[in-house]
Amino acid sequence: MTRRIPGGDEAFDDALRVVRMYYLLGLTTTEIAKQIGLARPTVSRLLSWARENGLVEFRINDHRERQLSIETKLEELFHLADVKVVPCPPDQRVEDRQRNVAAFTAHYLNGLVKAGSTISLAWGATISLLARSLIPKPLPGVTIVQMNGSGNSGLGTEFAAEIISTFAQNYSAATHLLPIPAYFDDPSTKEAMFRERSIRRIRAIAETAQILLFSIGAPDADSYVYRAGYVENRELTALRSQGVVGDIGAVFFRADGSYKDIEMNLRSSGPDLATLASHQHAICLVAGEKKLDGLRGALRGGFLNTLIIDQPTAELLATSA
Repeated sequence: MTRRIPGGDEAFDDALRVVRMYYLLGLTTTEIAKQIGLARPTVSRLLSWARENGLVEFRINDHRERQLSIETKLEELFHLADVKVVPCPPDQRVEDRQRNVAAFTAHYLNGLVKAGSTISLAWGATISLLARSLIPKPLPGVTIVQMNGSGNSGLGTEFAAEIISTFAQNYSAATHLLPIPAYFDDPSTKEAMFRERSIRRIRAIAETAQILLFSIGAPDADSYVYRAGYVENRELTALRSQGVVGDIGAVFFRADGSYKDIEMNLRSSGPDLATLASHQHAICLVAGEKKLDGLRGALRGGFLNTLIIDQPTAELLATSA
């Protein structure tokens, strides 16, 4: 129940005038006192009385509360260890959302990387953007290793090497490139190459990584593996006929997460997707609705344990899972 203010209706009107001037016009108590002819302590008392008696109500619009709700829902739906939803306006361009996700991940990553950490990278456009967003954190004993080969494309090897090098410079890390094709022409050639001691050593280092970084490749999302010529048109047609919705580290998978019987994977230099989530931090970065089908497939397959995603795409994922 509102108490009557000492001084009657006139003082009540003064209180209303004071709160309007203070909260709506942004005037100070000194400015208000001068304008309405009251002492400044009187203005302060009127403000206090107005707050205590319901003339003024406060509401905090915490958009983070909405993000936390989505994060919790996605963690529970897909049994993920951690989900981070990056705030983005719903009408923001996908390119800007990708930059926001990369910038957020750079900060998130620095909270994970410690002396002696090993980071395995599946190169691509999203990880390249992350590389350009990194925040310097020189540490002893950090290792950066390439997750999958990058040959087959004219600039592919240089593109992957640049990403690895940028990460290495950022953390003062040792580097291990994987100097083999992304896709072999013959599965038997791949098997022979994988038996080579130097290749076995690099792949063994990747298997010990505490941190994996990758995104979802999708043909309709202009992903690097498709636009750089790694997948020919006839191969893409065959992949679509097999129900492929995306790839991680040049390994393709279907909407239900299955992948082992896809012919092109027999020639891929990428990892066994079933092993990814066994690493401490298997981090997938995603921005944009065109990657949703691929992301759903990866989640159904259990290929990640950490998801960093822009808010509009996260909301679609949460409502359509």
